[in-house]
Amino acid sequence: MTHPTSPTSLTARAVRQRASAIGLCLALGLSGLAHAFGVTPAGGAPAAASANPLAGNAEAARKGEELFGRNCQQCHNTRGHGGKCPQLVRGAWAPGGPNSDKFMFDTISKGRPNTQMGSFGMALREDEIWQIVTFLREEAVRVKAAARKATDDDDSNWY
Repeated sequence: MTHPTSPTSLTARAVRQRASAIGLCLALGLSGLAHAFGVTPAGGAPAAASANPLAGNAEAARKGEELFGRNCQQCHNTRGHGGKCPQLVRGAWAPGGPNSDKFMFDTISKGRPNTQMGSFGMALREDEIWQIVTFLREEAVRVKAAARKATDDDDSNWY
């Protein structure tokens, strides 16, 4: 005699249902992991309306640097270069990376579920969050230029 829940008593339909449920759980879990690590879906290009309204504004970047120092530096290290939490100026977070300004804004304002990233939407005004994004984008450009210069300097030593 077989137990009602033993594999030999399962019908083909029940097997398909369990497989579907397991597949759904895996897909949701992987999606959550991707979100937790700052990866956005392919083709998720930001709409024009989600662009940073303060992009290129030097005063906004200066204010953003100050706000970053008070609110973000303890986890993301000096100027967003990474600490106990991810760096925010290279890779997916750099301009041209898969994480848009709107994604960065939403991450700061709403937080990231199941991570240490809390919501700052109640503590910071919308313009202040955009100032932080502006600062991080300008810092990313500076970091990229510094890395390029270091590479150029290394290459100049070869005769």
